[in-house]
Amino acid sequence: MGGFTLVEAIVALTLSSVLVILVGTTFLVQNRYYATQLARTATQDNARTVTEMVAGELRGLTDSAVVIATNQRLVVRSPMVMAVVCAQIASPARITVQMDGGEAGLTTSEISGFGVRASTGRWSYYDISGWNQIDASGGNPPADCAANGADTVGISGDFHRLERIDTYHGSWPANGTVMMIYRQVEYKIQTSTMDPSTLGLFRGMYGSTLVELATGLDATSGFLYRTGGASYATSVSGAASLGTIDAIRIVAEARTRPQTGGTEDITYGWGVNVHLRNAR
Repeated sequence: MGGFTLVEAIVALTLSSVLVILVGTTFLVQNRYYATQLARTATQDNARTVTEMVAGELRGLTDSAVVIATNQRLVVRSPMVMAVVCAQIASPARITVQMDGGEAGLTTSEISGFGVRASTGRWSYYDISGWNQIDASGGNPPADCAANGADTVGISGDFHRLERIDTYHGSWPANGTVMMIYRQVEYKIQTSTMDPSTLGLFRGMYGSTLVELATGLDATSGFLYRTGGASYATSVSGAASLGTIDAIRIVAEARTRPQTGGTEDITYGWGVNVHLRNAR
């Protein structure tokens, strides 16, 4: 009866062991590569999401809208709604404005102030402690403006009375003047609450609790500011200098811990330049 010799059995066992090791090694390499690619994609998406979200909001700023500009903190006046003065009321002194959606279209708890646009196209801003500082509910706002020729049919809710504007602005804006209601939005890069070993991007109303939008950033992430020319600064201070910022560079250096078997962090740098109408 035939069979395997001891030598043949050892050779067969050796060959099968080598085969198992080769297959296992190939699987581990492929699995590590796949995990690394997934982590790399997630890291890239994280960096892009951070920059594009902030850039989209900054592109809507009017001139001189930057309030605080440091490397890891940015505060801006972000428009909520534009309004046009359409009536003056003598007693008690008020104005009526037409704004898309009227008061119902505003998140009044987020209102930080109002702006008045001059004939030169430049804005003056006035921070207030709350909507109640200028809100003059009551009366018949649509009728105020209809008396001046405004078409109020079907949009009566777009008209609203404002008071004490002259207290801040120094005078009552004339009919046809463009105004703005704004919120102050803060962006801040600080230690992540989701992963304290990294930094996160936080956003919220200035002076209120900020919400973490993205994590996995490192210390090279931040905001850079151009005030003319080609160079960027890590911070700008002083009202006069803040008014000269004409571009903001958002840098998001995303970092992910090494995958199983890896020795280096997975990093991805992404930056976006946003040109502003901010500069005077």
